[in-house]
Amino acid sequence: MKNLDLRIQIQQLITQIDREIEQIPEDDLEQVCNVLEPLYYDLYAFRAILEAQQNLKPGDSLTRDEALQFLQLL
Repeated sequence: MKNLDLRIQIQQLITQIDREIEQIPEDDLEQVCNVLEPLYYDLYAFRAILEAQQNLKPGDSLTRDEALQFLQLL
């Protein structure tokens, strides 16, 4: 039930944001985009990190020492 409440709340916020964006003067939209774009990419990277953490299995990665040892073999 909590997830449903959060989804409804997020959807309401998105609708509100859309109305607010329509009121922003054209000249200010570029500044808004300059602020939001890095946040969007941060969220994208955060999701990728979470997915990698969830899918990582023992042996899928090397410790620092193992990596250095491997590089010395090359």
